[in-house]
Amino acid sequence: MLEKIKKSLGITSSVFDDEITDNITAALADMEYTTDITNLEDTDPLIVKAVQTYCAYQHNLLHGNADLSEKFKISYEEQKKALLMASFYTTYEED
Repeated sequence: MLEKIKKSLGITSSVFDDEITDNITAALADMEYTTDITNLEDTDPLIVKAVQTYCAYQHNLLHGNADLSEKFKISYEEQKKALLMASFYTTYEED
């Protein structure tokens, strides 16, 4: 997934690999811990897209583009909401 994220951010060098790897991990953890999303396959295109958006949000925030960062943050939150509404991504136990 690292190479996909780097490509989406327009990054070709390995300078930001640690930062991006940390953001990938954080995005997946955020989706797992703040929602009921349980199907976090890193090959699923909707999960990858959400992770890309999270990484763009964090990368722009850390590198001085707060306005663009805020747009990516809003988009990421909307993507999480959409994933939550799709039963494929969540597991609910019946009482």
